[in-house]
Amino acid sequence: MKQTVIIILLCVAATVLYGIVHNQVTTRISLEYFTIGHCEIISSTSPTLLGIAWGIHPNWWVGLSLGVLLAAAARAGKWPKRDARSLVKPLLILLLISGIAAGIAGIAGYRLTGNGTLGLYEPLASAVPASGHAAYISALWMHTASYTIGTMGGLILALFVFTGRIRAGKKKCV
Repeated sequence: MKQTVIIILLCVAATVLYGIVHNQVTTRISLEYFTIGHCEIISSTSPTLLGIAWGIHPNWWVGLSLGVLLAAAARAGKWPKRDARSLVKPLLILLLISGIAAGIAGIAGYRLTGNGTLGLYEPLASAVPASGHAAYISALWMHTASYTIGTMGGLILALFVFTGRIRAGKKKCV
């Protein structure tokens, strides 16, 4: 039970830390993404404070969900158990891949908006200054990529952990 709780806390801490770092970047790319495109969670226009608040607010439950899934994949059933320590490296790799994907998506969104392929629709188009449209879409695409890759990657990671335990259990029986 102790390792289950540690795995869940590890995932919450990792996703919140990732979210804070990620949002320190995206608040500086487009402050409007947070101040106009989202409801207010703190009364501030400080990129640092918004990055921290938005790093925690939507990411703790993502980490909790990932933690429960990963803990179940690592601990449930009769197969050899995985402990939290064995999941640190795969979790860091997942977050690194998510960050790289976010960077690529942000650059793509910025360039596609800059060349006129993409644009904001109303009411955002009027609310965000025209000079900030490309940056807004860049931040949007970065967040979309992070959540998409993080979700898919978390599911794949849990599957690898679980199937790895099954394979390890079969080796012990032979």
